[in-house]
Amino acid sequence: MKIGIISIIGLILVSFIIVIRNNDEFRNWEITQNSKNISEINWSKFYWTNRIIDGKKIEKTSMKINGQIAETDCFVNFQFDLGSDLTMIYENSFISMFKSYPKISNRIKKLKSSAEFWNSKKVYQNFEFEFGDFKAKNKKLYVENNYGDRISEKVPNKIDQINIGTIGADFFQNKILIIDYPNQRFSICDLIPKEYKTELINIELDKYGRVILPMKLNNKNYRILFDNGSSMFELIATEKNISKFATSKNIDSIKVSSWGKEHYLISKMITNEIELGGKKFSKVKIYENRSGLGIDKETDGTAGNKLFWNNIIIIDFKNKLFGIK
Repeated sequence: MKIGIISIIGLILVSFIIVIRNNDEFRNWEITQNSKNISEINWSKFYWTNRIIDGKKIEKTSMKINGQIAETDCFVNFQFDLGSDLTMIYENSFISMFKSYPKISNRIKKLKSSAEFWNSKKVYQNFEFEFGDFKAKNKKLYVENNYGDRISEKVPNKIDQINIGTIGADFFQNKILIIDYPNQRFSICDLIPKEYKTELINIELDKYGRVILPMKLNNKNYRILFDNGSSMFELIATEKNISKFATSKNIDSIKVSSWGKEHYLISKMITNEIELGGKKFSKVKIYENRSGLGIDKETDGTAGNKLFWNNIIIIDFKNKLFGIK
């Protein structure tokens, strides 16, 4: 009986955490142009980061968006990660700024709930962030507890110095997102500008608002999550699904980190041509993820940025459309 009661309580707590994490209160973003020269399209830069992995320099391992949080004068960066359903700040990184900017510490509040006696979740109230030609506002920004790297209390007033959080798919809901990879910039629009009205295909958004691209291989259709947080990869699949795409010998392996947990991915080559997001690709490398970390089990695989490094992509979150220019 005790085990049964404990199990039920555990399920209730887990369910409640999921409800808090997926609360629509965190997804109410207001994004406006922050430029006096308002044109049909305005831009913000993104920045590639490079890492040393297994002794090798790997380029374009992630995309960063730089800007300033209201009531501070230093630059911070967010990882640009459409594989994350929710935009957030990391508690450990953020509290490192409190000594230099005491006002912002007063904006962190405990998330009120009927289970407040155990709930330690927090929100940043009335969050404002300026980046490029844009300003973003949200009354409640989710705080990922006890996550991120602590930084020196002396906050450097230099770009790329503080990694503060993640900008996820919720940030762009009901908007058009244009990512110009060659020029390292992106735009957020209400309508698609004339010069970007390329041929668009229908896509899905999952229940969290993330992009699901259609893929064809060997006359079969697959559903692929677009995750620009998996920046340096072409495709990733689980150990269970890898045989759907490739049966060739292993090529190489690489150690990666998913939300602080390290694991290895093993690559194979897809021998036949694929069509992803309306564009055909050949000689595509796919990585097998045996750990299950960072994998969406409701899709057939994940596409990172690498296939699109030389392109501009258009994602219409409002009308569920996708294009490659």
